Amino acid sequence: MSATENAVTGEKSSAASSAYLSNTGSGVASASTVRRASIAISGPTSSSASSGGLSPFSSTGTSTAGWGEEVPLTPQTVRNLQDKLYEKRKLGALEVEQLVRSLKQSGDKQRLTASIDYIKDTFIRSSNANWRKGGLIALAAVSIGLGADTYRMMTEIIPPVLSCFSDQDSRVRYYACESMYNIARMSRRHALIFFNEIFDGMCKLSADPDLNVKKGCKLLDRLIKDIVTEGGNFDIDKFVPLLQERIYVLNAFVRQFLLGWVQVLNTVPDIDLVQHLPCFLDGLFQILSDKKRDIRREAENTIAEFLRDLKHVDPAKVDFGALTAIIVPYTSSQVEFARRLAMVWFREFIYFGKDLMLPHAPAIVGCVLPALSDEVPGIQEVAEMTNSALLQLITSTSADLPIDEVLKMITSQFLNQYIPTRLASLRWVLLLHLKSRHLLQPYLEELFPALLKTLSDPAEEVVRLDLEVMAKVTKDEEYFTLLMSSLISLFSTDRQLLDNRGSLIIRQLSLFIDGEKIYRTIASLLEEEDDTEFSSVMVQTLNLILLTARELFELRASLKQVSTSKTSRELFVTLYRSWCHNCAATFSLCLLAQEYEHACALIHQFAELEITVSFLVQIDKLVQLIESPIFVSLRLQLLEPDKYPYLFKCLYGLLMLLPQSIAYKKLKSRLNSVSTLGVLQLIPKAPKDEAREEFDYQPLLERFIEVQQLHSSWRRRVQLKGRA
Repeated sequence: MSATENAVTGEKSSAASSAYLSNTGSGVASASTVRRASIAISGPTSSSASSGGLSPFSSTGTSTAGWGEEVPLTPQTVRNLQDKLYEKRKLGALEVEQLVRSLKQSGDKQRLTASIDYIKDTFIRSSNANWRKGGLIALAAVSIGLGADTYRMMTEIIPPVLSCFSDQDSRVRYYACESMYNIARMSRRHALIFFNEIFDGMCKLSADPDLNVKKGCKLLDRLIKDIVTEGGNFDIDKFVPLLQERIYVLNAFVRQFLLGWVQVLNTVPDIDLVQHLPCFLDGLFQILSDKKRDIRREAENTIAEFLRDLKHVDPAKVDFGALTAIIVPYTSSQVEFARRLAMVWFREFIYFGKDLMLPHAPAIVGCVLPALSDEVPGIQEVAEMTNSALLQLITSTSADLPIDEVLKMITSQFLNQYIPTRLASLRWVLLLHLKSRHLLQPYLEELFPALLKTLSDPAEEVVRLDLEVMAKVTKDEEYFTLLMSSLISLFSTDRQLLDNRGSLIIRQLSLFIDGEKIYRTIASLLEEEDDTEFSSVMVQTLNLILLTARELFELRASLKQVSTSKTSRELFVTLYRSWCHNCAATFSLCLLAQEYEHACALIHQFAELEITVSFLVQIDKLVQLIESPIFVSLRLQLLEPDKYPYLFKCLYGLLMLLPQSIAYKKLKSRLNSVSTLGVLQLIPKAPKDEAREEFDYQPLLERFIEVQQLHSSWRRRVQLKGRA
């Protein structure tokens, strides 16, 4: 830069400020003020003048060729506009302004158009950067000369200026901002017909590497915002597609620029930006992941402001479907801000959308349930509020709910790695059952496999709630039988589950379903079971639960009424036919039912069977149970040998079957503490109990023998297979 231009640079900075900041009202400044402020616009403070690259309008020639003698500008004006010194170009612009004023007054539109075309052809399309600068300041001068009539020539003036927004020379880009500032200041609302083009240019310049260009862009940006807020001529429908495209730009400066415009447009009363929210909300959420904290906070505030605005809109006019689809991915975002805001939006949607949100309940459920286990306490809290709001909405409304889709979302969370989510999913099933039991039934067959699989959950609290769910949704006989059948099949294929969770499952079910009903159904199903080895293990487990679980107290009490109650006798027979798969279980069932005579008959049958280690272990456990509180009544009956003679015989028979182990010593000690069998023979036999009904045990004994023969055959097959 020459010494002369350096001297000018210091003077023109203040002039530039007045040029941008003056005339911010709706009127136009006086001619002298406009001339000084608009033409004396400061140039960028770069070091030297150089010719930039070709602009989109560039041509290879820089002369007036093609115009002949019809050049509309004087030679001196042309030389001034082409000069590398700013003061010279400013002088040329003043001459252009005077020419335009005179042409306007004379009404010579043809020459005015020719002058503009000449400026575009000769200067704007030149490959020389200084010429392009002269052309830009000349077009600004044309606008100032036209004043309020600038709008009549905007299609001729604005496009060439916009083309320089992408010029390779930073100083040309800067002068383009200045030129556009003056043109927009003169034309005001009429310039908005080019708003998209101006906005797109400013969007790019906001991220310009040159600081002066950024400053120029910011001043132009403020003016355009002022014009838009004045109202009129702004086409929001035309602008939104551009915003939708630009909102995904990753540059921090562009994001800040876009957020500023979204905030401004949302404050203009005549512009309804909320109705277009689905077009750019996704981009706003993406900005929450920006590296700069200020930009993230600004995006968060903008999103929150739109949510507040939505509350004042008629819910029927809100596109909840589109908004929900946008928000769903951000509930699982890696960005904490995004996850929390997304959940807040869903909560507020439920509050003011009410029944309109029911079609979108599946998507929300699929987002809320995992969020209940979020590592951030604040997000957990919002998720719990959202979950409660949705549950309350469903229970209080009579509108239709897409229950099949909701169930799919719920069951998909049964396998979630976090306990709170799995528990909440099960509670959802309970709620749906209470809300619309008849609507849930068609999906029970699809729901059962997921519920059964949850029985293997490592968390006991999840298993307990799962059993409660299964118990409550299977009140009908058809589904109850399906549940019991499914349980048996599951235990058959998963022996570890039977060993580890069998007792918990049966006991927990007994809290919600009558224990007698459970045992009757399972016993009937086991009677048809082909796998004798599994049946034996299953009966052993069920018998231990029967003898020890406090939840089955009423069932044990009912079995003690076998001699006087027909219902109890039927129960005993039903259980007996399956209990035959396990000798020790059958014997203990007889002791529990106080059918000691039949127990004696069984002892004699035991002698005919193969005494295995498993059998002895089970008898050993039975002796331990005889010493437990469950059989306290049996021990007291030992004090009445005349009334219960077969009790002594069956216990002594059991003693004879045992090897001399700890169990043997315990049982022997117990029997020695009461009347001996020899004394029993001296006591007169008790009179027959008239209340006791006769019971033909022969069919049961035959059933026992038949089943035990099946087990013997099975053991032989296993042995032969092992030898092979």
